[in-house]
Amino acid sequence: MMWPLPFYVAARKIGERGAAAYALDAAAFAYAAYLLASSGKPLLALLLTPYLLAPALVPRGPLRDYSGLASALSIYGVLLMASPQPYLEALGFAMAVAAPGALIAVSLDIGSVDALFRYFVISTLASSLVVAGLSIGGQLGSVLIFSGVALELGVFPAFYWVPDVFGRSAPEGLVLISGLGKLGATFALMLLPLDVPIYISTPLAAATMLVGNLGATTSRDPRRLLGFASVLHAGMALLAFAVYKPLAPLLMFADAIGAMGLFSQLSSPGPRWSTYVMVLNQVGVPPLLGFWPKLALFLLTAEKLGALAALYLLANIAWSIAYYIRLASSAEAGGGRRPLVSALTIAIFGASAPLWLLQLLPFILLH
Repeated sequence: MMWPLPFYVAARKIGERGAAAYALDAAAFAYAAYLLASSGKPLLALLLTPYLLAPALVPRGPLRDYSGLASALSIYGVLLMASPQPYLEALGFAMAVAAPGALIAVSLDIGSVDALFRYFVISTLASSLVVAGLSIGGQLGSVLIFSGVALELGVFPAFYWVPDVFGRSAPEGLVLISGLGKLGATFALMLLPLDVPIYISTPLAAATMLVGNLGATTSRDPRRLLGFASVLHAGMALLAFAVYKPLAPLLMFADAIGAMGLFSQLSSPGPRWSTYVMVLNQVGVPPLLGFWPKLALFLLTAEKLGALAALYLLANIAWSIAYYIRLASSAEAGGGRRPLVSALTIAIFGASAPLWLLQLLPFILLH
């Protein structure tokens, strides 16, 4: 899997923009899809969807042509995290989360550059913790790995960097980091060697959901609001990790498509109905894509942690309705077509979920 990567990066440097860049990115995604399909579960290639959509959702910026490169490096990072060698796992984590973060400065404005440097401080620390954990191994290593992944996700108490970075950057620079960065970190919860007791992960998840909702409710800047909402979804992903580890990336998979679309909407407004589709997806309204993993999370939480924990989850989801609807009602409407890509993907994948999700269940149950 590793050998084509240097050739792709070198070729991408030569063909930085235009048709050549798009062709190289398409070839890289096709090879990643082949690797997933050849694993014996062809529908695993569906997990590439956010990575395929992300470059199309970045509407502007001098560095926009590099969004395909960042997205491709991120998905190869996820694939590397599935390797048995610790050094490849460490490299994969760094690629999966840092590549989307590099596009924070896609517009090259001073606020976005400031946000980029702030993010790289966090990402460097998170990757260092993961590398140290993989090197040490054992229980201490697991604690260090979990600390690094939790920092990257924005889990309580290390959550405030998310709205801080999001509030400084231009919306188009947040498309990739809001979706692919969080999705990569969530894949790490499933793929890296983690052994975290449920009595630690569950309270952290509960506190993360609470501070995410509190921050989003009091935020007026839509970028900060979505930053705190990202913290809420990180808490849900951590709860999914606690009750059934493979559910975490599936949950973030659905939320990532909506989050990327909302930042694309802020940068280049599309029809108002598309905004409502995306916010309702984030809440988990049926039959949209975000409903299915949240339903699974509610049922598994009730089964493994009891009715009170499930009601706490449901209360946090219900809480988010108010500020998501406020965001949608205040959003501008325009002729942008990029947000439509996210909205239609959410609707189509959600309506057809009983077909493809049932095919993925055997793979999920094996993990």
